[in-house]
Amino acid sequence: MIDWVNVTLTSLSMSVDALSVSAVDAIEEKNMNKIKAILIALTFGFFQFIMPVIGYFIGYSFKDVLEAYIPWIAFTLLALLAIKSFVEWIKDFKTKEGDNCPLDKKIGVLTILWQGIATSIDALCIGFVYLNLNINEAMIVFAIIGMTTFVLSLLSSLLAHFLASKVERWAGLIASIVFLTIGLKILIEGLLE
Repeated sequence: MIDWVNVTLTSLSMSVDALSVSAVDAIEEKNMNKIKAILIALTFGFFQFIMPVIGYFIGYSFKDVLEAYIPWIAFTLLALLAIKSFVEWIKDFKTKEGDNCPLDKKIGVLTILWQGIATSIDALCIGFVYLNLNINEAMIVFAIIGMTTFVLSLLSSLLAHFLASKVERWAGLIASIVFLTIGLKILIEGLLE
């Protein structure tokens, strides 16, 4: 059964990186047209959908062997993502302090693809987190993650001048807190079953 609170929190936390990057792209390319903003959001949403699917099917192949360990695996992966996000946030927080001057550059298609991959590589792990769901339920969850990322990335591109300075600064911290919270919840539920 799908835990909609977990799905909502996961969708929001998975989209934070993409949201931040799309906002920064829109700040850097001052006159970004709406088609490019949609292309960026579609790219980010697609990769946030497909990466968990890949992770799920890799993990699903070994589900019978891993079933008893799924809560521990999920907790470990989410804790590692939380630590990674927190460390990146600290690094970014230190290097970006006082660096608020927008650039005027063009964001190319290849850059958008690389950003889509880079912001979603950790989503492979999310596929393992949802191994307790059947394939149809898992695809629904991953589609929601992709759609959430698309919508939030598009909104952040369109509202970039307001959001970029606020969201980018705290994105890693927000993601790390949410990842750790979800990981602890999954572990506790797994131990109580």
